[in-house]
Amino acid sequence: MTAGANESTARHPFAGNTNTAGSRLVNDLPGGYWQHDLVDHVLLVNNYFPPNTLLEALRTALPKLLACYPSPHQQIAKKIGELLGQDPNRLVVCNGVAEIIPVLLRGLGLRIAVPTPSFNPYEYTALPGHLVRFPLSAPSFDLDVDEFASFVEKTEVDAAIVISPNNPTSRAVGKEKLVKLATRLGECGKMLLLDESFVEFTDMSHHDSLESDLDTLRNVTILKSLGKIYGSCGLRVGYLISSNTAFTERLREFLPIWNVNSLAEFFLSRIGSLRSEAEASWTQVRADRDNLFGLLSSIPGMIVIPPHANFAFCRTPDEWPDGPVLADVLLKRHRILVRHNGGKTMGEGGRYLRIAARCTADNQRLVDSLLETAAEL
Repeated sequence: MTAGANESTARHPFAGNTNTAGSRLVNDLPGGYWQHDLVDHVLLVNNYFPPNTLLEALRTALPKLLACYPSPHQQIAKKIGELLGQDPNRLVVCNGVAEIIPVLLRGLGLRIAVPTPSFNPYEYTALPGHLVRFPLSAPSFDLDVDEFASFVEKTEVDAAIVISPNNPTSRAVGKEKLVKLATRLGECGKMLLLDESFVEFTDMSHHDSLESDLDTLRNVTILKSLGKIYGSCGLRVGYLISSNTAFTERLREFLPIWNVNSLAEFFLSRIGSLRSEAEASWTQVRADRDNLFGLLSSIPGMIVIPPHANFAFCRTPDEWPDGPVLADVLLKRHRILVRHNGGKTMGEGGRYLRIAARCTADNQRLVDSLLETAAEL
């Protein structure tokens, strides 16, 4: 074996296992990819934020931030409230949306209806007997809000969950349709839990959000990851917001006083002054997404759903191997990480890939590698 081969194997612990490399790294280890030498088309993060000025400020403040406790939960809620122009009493700050989901579904024991495929934690966190699925139909996987509202109205659930844009399909539900859905659910005494973690990546950006409508839509609760849009998934910070302050106060009782770290608090204190930089980064992400959509659509037989978020969802050509095989070989031979959807609640999940958009060069390399891999297998 050559020295180069030895270095490659040592650098990437999954390099010698073509059967499980990609699937294991993504499905068994959903994170920590910074430790590996690869091009990551799995994590759905903004690669154009934060700007260097903020990174340098973090670097300078790091010794003090590492040594100090963060502010208590309510103080950080004030920082996010200032960022959003919202009453902090409406906010529940969380260590990423993944922290608040168990509070809602296990702590409160909410019974939920979920359109599928969806973000898996909403499904596997629900208590036994507290989950009802509403399958979305190929090829578009768009949510019909009238059908979903009728389904929820006659189902014994407390809340309906909608992710807009959805993960993994990258399809958004228009604001008028969301208002219609929320209104119908409110009339039968049910909540709408709306995950808007990717809304800034839609063409209408924040205009698609319901945050400004919470006073009139009192049965709506919004969940939001800040890591996706601000390129800071490693800081683990997000929030829940509702006009029902009794509800948010109850949720805070489940959380520790310090559930967001000092680095995240520092980051939050600075991003309000970087709005123009953030807007510019979201514009670039949309351009990269459109570039990826065009490249994938040029592959004969590939069915690519027009994306609204910062990633694409596509069905591979019938003559290609299944997604798990493609993912494994892409990682082994090309050091490219993609996610197949074999673990999602959907038909033919293994035929579908969810691919995060990156810069045009990375997008082109991905498509070239996909074509090369499919031709070889």
